[in-house]
Formats: sequence, C-alpha cells, structure tokens
Amino acid sequence: MKFFKPLFALIAFSILVYSCSSDDNNNDNGNEQLANEQNQLEENPVPLANLNSDISIDGATKNQGTPPAPNSNINLEISSDKAEAFQSSGFNLKFSTAETNVAGAYLLFKDSDNNNASDYFNIPVSSFVTDKSSNIKSDKSRGPLKKSSKNLIDGEYEIDVDFGNSFPPGKFCADLCIYDSENNISQIVTVCVEVEAWGGNAAITGEWILVEATDDDKFETTCENQETIEVDYSMTVKEEVILNIESDGDFYITEYEEYKNINTEATATNCSAVYFDEIQKYDDKETGKWAYNETDKTLTLVSFKYEDFINPQYSEDYPNGDLVLESGEVKFVDGKLVITETYIDGNETYIDTFTFTRK
Repeated sequence: MKFFKPLFALIAFSILVYSCSSDDNNNDNGNEQLANEQNQLEENPVPLANLNSDISIDGATKNQGTPPAPNSNINLEISSDKAEAFQSSGFNLKFSTAETNVAGAYLLFKDSDNNNASDYFNIPVSSFVTDKSSNIKSDKSRGPLKKSSKNLIDGEYEIDVDFGNSFPPGKFCADLCIYDSENNISQIVTVCVEVEAWGGNAAITGEWILVEATDDDKFETTCENQETIEVDYSMTVKEEVILNIESDGDFYITEYEEYKNINTEATATNCSAVYFDEIQKYDDKETGKWAYNETDKTLTLVSFKYEDFINPQYSEDYPNGDLVLESGEVKFVDGKLVITETYIDGNETYIDTFTFTRK
C-alpha cells in the first residue's frame, strides 16, 4: 500500500485527497452497478439451445426424446430440490437411494417454461461420482482454501454435469430418475438449477491478506501409553496468502508456506505433537473465477489454472474448473473479510474459517 509523504503544502494535499476520494467513489459506484448487473443475469432463463448443446456427462449416452416412463417405486431421494452451478464448470447433482442393484439414471433437462431438451442422458452407474476428490497434486492440497478428498457415505451418489464455455448464467431444471438391473424405473424427482454469474458483490473486491486460519485439519493418534491425542498434520513456520478479487469475476490467490510434517512415531512416544526438523515448502498460484450467491451470502472460487512454482510439473489447467472454495459464508467483522466453509465428509461435519485484511 502506498502512502502520501508529508511534503506537500496543506492546500495541495487537500486537493489531492479530495480528488482521490472522488475517484474512489466513482469506482465504488461502478463496481456496485456491475455487481447488480451480474446478479440480474442469474434471473434469466437458460435457452433450450444451451441445454441441447452445451451440457456433457462423462460416460453417458444421449438419446433423442424423453426417458422411459417410471414403472416402480424404487427408492430415490434428493436432499434439496435446488442446486447451484457455475459457468464453464457445471454442478454435481447429489442423490441417495437404499437400492443395492442400481444400474443407472436418466436425466432430462428442461427450461424455466417446462420445455424439454431434445435429448436425455442415460448415465450408467459406473459414471456416478462416489467421492468429491479435487485435482490434488503433491503439496498442492496443503494450502488454505484447499479441500482434501471428501467421501460420500454408502447410498449417496453424484452425477457430474459439465457445461461448455458458452453456457450462460440463468435458471433451468432437470428431471432425474434411476433404474435397476431389472429395469425398474423410479419416480421422477425434479431439481431446479441456478447458474451463478461470475462476480456479484462489490464489497469483497480488492486485494486481501490472510491473517488467521482455523481449520479441522487434525487427526487423532494413539500414544504408546494408550492415551489418545489430537494433533495437526503439520506445523507452519512461515506463511503468506494473498487473495485478489476483481470486479469482473476474475480472482487469483498466491500462497507461500514453510512447514514441518508430523513425526508420528516420536509423537506416539512423547504423547505430544513432534515434528520433523526438515522444512518443507510450497509456493503456488490459483487463477480463475469467483461467484457470489446473494441469497445465501456465500462465495465460491473456481480455479481454471494452477501454477506450482517449486514443482512446475504439477502445474495444470482445468477446462471444467476445480473448486478452491465452495459456498463459503462471507461476513465482515471490524473491516476484515471472514470466510467460513462448512462441509460434510461422510458422517463428519467440518468448519474452516479464514480471516483476511485488506492489503
């Protein structure tokens, strides 16, 4: 941050401050107007043309017309009839069933006026997602705002729906049913999707420095005396995290950390956390798009490019995006940006909180 040096005459300084304040107000007004325009895009219906041509599901086949009609009451449940999606990325459609011989699912998309797409997807069970592992490479998983693998519990599944680059923000719906190996077809459940526009909140734009992070990145270990203790996987020696959020929906986050890994054998012997002397490092950058859900007041960061400055072989582009932060609750406390992410891993609920101050 640059500060004015006290070398100006008082009148010149006053004029300069007034000028800068006017520019800042104009910029704030422009950012607020842009945010309102971005949010308004989410209210538009997604055209049938995009539903017909800009959706793909790995391993699925597209068939013309509508799926076979339901013919049974085999179990199919969804936790919510609403889903959040992101441009150039898509969404995961989560559902559960008590059935043990599920063979696949039918998925038919339709616009806000209930007009069906020209084709439906036939998705074999082999294409269902049974975990939510992100694209983790080496020490990339260590950084703040990076989630580890999260497994679904038995009976829970997800269908990974991908969008093309021209898929717009807006609203549409999807009819889902599952079928078993004996061709019993469940009743239909309908999920309505809102595709978030990039950007959408002028207040969070700017450059932010991480000043505090609390997370549940711990594990229990049993000591030699059979006592159980909870310890951190690593001990941070030095850390700098900068999050830059642009009004047009772009973001980047740079992370540098020096840390020591846990010595599990020595920890068990001493019954307290002991870390190796060797210092590990990571230095990386994520670049992508951000979206703000104004109803839930949550922030999502989707990376489309990862750069590892220590191990360049792990650098990677993500055509369909990679979640860095998923629906983190946003609050301002004493001028600081506080992001809280709550997620479920199997039957466990975890809460991570990140506090940033403006640079």
